[in-house]
Formats: sequence, structure tokens, C-alpha cells
Amino acid sequence: MLKRLFVIALLAAIPSFFATPAAKADSLVLNQWYSAAFGTDNPSPVYGPPYSDATDGPVLPGGFASSINAPSGTSWTITLAGSGTLTVTDLEASGDQFQMYDNGVLMTAAASPFTAAGQNPGQASPGNGESSAPCIGCSYEGEDINAALGDPNFSSATFALSSGVNDLTLNYIGSVGDGDMAFITESAATPEPSSFVLFGFGLLGLLVAFRRKLLA
Repeated sequence: MLKRLFVIALLAAIPSFFATPAAKADSLVLNQWYSAAFGTDNPSPVYGPPYSDATDGPVLPGGFASSINAPSGTSWTITLAGSGTLTVTDLEASGDQFQMYDNGVLMTAAASPFTAAGQNPGQASPGNGESSAPCIGCSYEGEDINAALGDPNFSSATFALSSGVNDLTLNYIGSVGDGDMAFITESAATPEPSSFVLFGFGLLGLLVAFRRKLLA
């Protein structure tokens, strides 16, 4: 009876251990800044490439990196093993604001992951999936991401990402220039160990059962 339970546990663990998401392929990677520009339609497709050389984007565990152009289209996809965050900011001239959706649901605010020396965390979301309220035409930071995050005239925010597939879309609110923005996704947790624990338990049980059989 004990052997049967161990074998069942092993068989149950194998699919979750080797399973891969069956959703569409990811278009984003972690810890990479992307820059984009939009038209006035919602949701608006990315057009450009606008700011592939945007600089000074804070990254983990510390330091800064330049952006690359966001993938074209009206949405982006990333799959996480645990929870995570999405940080967005207006770029170049203050005035643009964004409303973010994850799998069609308005995103919720989260703490910024950027706390290392010299990194600006950005502003807080007022709720309703929106980045902070901008001051239209009040500031110009060029294409410096960290400077935009640190300027309260610029709209920015950090939102929570869930484990699994995150399909990200946005509404573009307000218009200064080309509706430019920069964004980055981060992992806020290590992969959950439950599958590894269950798999190990099944292997251990199978070894015990074989040992008992050999000694019988």
C-alpha cells in the first residue's frame, strides 16, 4: 500500500515538473527596458522605432542600462514562475499617462523594485491601473529613464504581475509628442519549490520501496 502511494505521488509530480506554459510565445524578457511610442487609438499599436537609445534605465540588482525597442503590436507577453512587477514611465517630455491591463484586467499597484544606490523608484499609481498623473509640458528629461522616474511631473508607476502568463495591454491617456514610454518587467520571487519537493518525495518513496523489495 505504501509503495503504491509513493508511486502515485511520483507520477503526479512528473507532469508539473516538466510542464511548460501552453500560451503564446513570450515577447518580453526580464530585467530589460523597452521603449515605445503610440498613436491616439486604444489600444494603439507601437510604432517607431522611437527611442531605442533611451539610457539610464535602472536594473536589478543595481546599476543602469539602455532600452531596446518594444516588440510591435498592441500587447506584450511574459510568463513568470512566481510573482513580479511591471514598471512604466513617460519618456522625453512630461504629459503622457498610461492605463495598464494584464490579461484584460486593470493592474494593481506594487512597490518598485528599484531601491539600489542612485536608482529612482518612480511614482505611485493612483489606482484603476493608471500611472501617476502627469504635469503636461512641465518637464523635459530627454531620453533618460531614471531621470523621468525621479521627476514627479512625469507619469510613472509600478504594477503587480502574477505567476503564469501575463498578456499586457494599455490605454494611452493624454498626448504630448508621440505618446512615448519606457517599461520593464521584473521577477519579485524565486520559482515556487512545490513541484521539486513533490518530485523528490516521489523519488525517495520509490527508492525505499525498491530497497525493501531487494531485502525481502
